[in-house]
Order: sequence, then structure tokens, then C-alpha cells
Amino acid sequence: MVVPVSNNGISHSHNETKEVLSDLYTVKHKIRVDSTLTSIKISPNGKTFTCCSSDNIIRVYDLVSGQKIASLKGHTKGISDIVYSPINSDIIASCSDDLTIRLWSISKKTCIKILKKHTYHITTIKFTSKGNILISGSADETITIWDITSGKTLKTLAAHSDPVSSLSLTPDSSIIVSSSYDGLMRLFDLESGQCLKTLTYNSTSHGTATASTNDVLNFPISNVEMSPNGKYILSSSLDGLIRLWDYMDNKVLKTYRGIDNRPISEKFNCGTRFITRTSNPLIVSGSESLGLLIWDLQSKKVVYQLQDSQEPVFEVDIYEEGKILVSCSKDGIINVLELNPKFLGITHDVIYRDDTPFTPHDTI
Repeated sequence: MVVPVSNNGISHSHNETKEVLSDLYTVKHKIRVDSTLTSIKISPNGKTFTCCSSDNIIRVYDLVSGQKIASLKGHTKGISDIVYSPINSDIIASCSDDLTIRLWSISKKTCIKILKKHTYHITTIKFTSKGNILISGSADETITIWDITSGKTLKTLAAHSDPVSSLSLTPDSSIIVSSSYDGLMRLFDLESGQCLKTLTYNSTSHGTATASTNDVLNFPISNVEMSPNGKYILSSSLDGLIRLWDYMDNKVLKTYRGIDNRPISEKFNCGTRFITRTSNPLIVSGSESLGLLIWDLQSKKVVYQLQDSQEPVFEVDIYEEGKILVSCSKDGIINVLELNPKFLGITHDVIYRDDTPFTPHDTI
């Protein structure tokens, strides 16, 4: 059931209610799986989508029909993340608490390669844009860079002082962005492995700020997502907020909150994406108890909500800049949504186009 924000028992000002877009998306498929779903991704060619789960199984579905076309088994513990090869929609990679990364062929329904080096749970993986390199982050606090052809590691980065929670890449794959439960985001040069920058958000309302950042209490950062033009980062942290960073300038430009100021997530890693297919850019995120949420990037208002239950929505993914949207949740619900054609934008706005200046109306 789609729950319009304005009908959610929450008071809104007249102007805010006008911004609610209850028909922004239409649910095309709703699929129920008897397992906790941890991640979901759409293939680069838009023909399939894949979800992974705590029951060690990877499930592949036809995006148009919603029918399951494969179940991939081989991991011996729960699977944290999956990702498609950007150059071959038949190939996916998965990472697991069993300390392995597996490469799979969907058409052959088989594992074609196993990568192993991490010493603790592998939490997140990303392919570079050329598809020849895979990057993994782990609860062992390291980032490993893999050569897919040889299956060997190219580099291991001592990245953080707590588990690595999420990875993202600049559009040209030259810079890795990592987040961690140590409260830091770091930017690494892919080629050299050098740390280029460390970002942290310090709030004086939580502890006393001192000259040393080590003495400042930082909330764990659970997710990072790079904007399509490579200029901004969305960070989700366990203070229940999402922040939009101009990372080159070390500034938080916008802060996004849940409905009625309720926390977006205080325990879990809930994925985020930029939606640029609409005339105004949007941000979508999973949440802990509010379902799937979409904000207007500029106004910071929640403009759409899809809530099936009180259970967390762990991951979201998009295709064609948000024309198709998928989500998966802790209680095994997959939603496939399609953007209402009336909201399609004729231009891709500020986050998508390099030639459009980004001029936020306010700073946070």
C-alpha cells in the first residue's frame, strides 16, 4: 500500500502538503521472500534485478515480469551485498559473512570464481566502471582492491578504525569513498591507494569539541553515495540523519530528516540513491521504521513514502536515473516501482549535469 505522506497522521503546513507527490511512483511488482533481504540491484541492461539475503541465497528476477529466473547457492553464511558487472549483466559479485566474495554467471546459474583475503565479515562491494576491478570493504576495517581476471589482490588499504560500512566511487572510478562506524568518511585514490581526504561531522550537542578530532564523538556513518556528477556525497549516519556534502569544500549543504523528525535509521545501513529523471532532483532512502522515503533535494521535504510494514527497508536501487526504483526489506518484501510519466523531467537537473551550478537555498 502506498501511504501518501499527507495522510500519515502528521500535520503539515499548506505549502508542505502541496509538495507531497503521492502518485510519484506506481508499484508494478510486490514480491515476498521468506528471508531477510539485505541488498538489491538492477542490472545495467535493465532486464533483471537481483537480491541477496541472510539465508545465503541469491535470487534473480526478470524486471519486466517479476518472475524469478535463478537461485544461486554457494555461500555458507549470510550475504551482505551484491553488485552487477557494469560491462556484463550476466555477471554478479556477492560478499558474505563467510569471508568470501563470489562471482556468478546468471545464465549458467553457477559460481565462476571465489575471492578470499578478508579476515572478518565482508560488508560491501563495488565494481569500477570498466568492470575489471572490484573493491571490497570489511568489518576487518580494510578495503581490498581486486583484479577480477586473475582473482588476486592489487592493494589492501588500512582504511578505518572500525568496520567499513559502505563504499562508493566517483563516476570515473578514480576515487573510492568509504564510510565506517568510526564516524569517518575517507576518500582514497584508486591508483595509489593514498588517502586524499577525511570527512567527519562534529556536532557540539554531542560532547565537547576539542582541538583533536579524536576527542569528538562522531556518530557511525552507515552509508555513502556519490552523486552522478561526482561533486557531492550523501552520507547516512546513525544519528538518524542523511547529509549532502560538498566534499571538496568540506561542507554539509543539506540535512534530511524523517517524517515528523523521526530518525531515518539509528541501527541499520539503509541505502540511498539520487533520482535525476524528474524535473527536480530527488533523494531516495530506505529507513528503519518509515519504509521507503523520497525527499526533494532542494527543499528537503519528504515528497513520497511507501510503507508496507514497520520493518526496515535495507536497500534501494534505480534504473534510468530513477525511472524504475526497487527496494528490499528485512521482512522479505521486494517492491518494483515505476515513475509516473507526468513527473519525467525534460532536463536532468543540478546533481546530474555538470554545466548546471548547484546553488542551495540554505546550508543545512
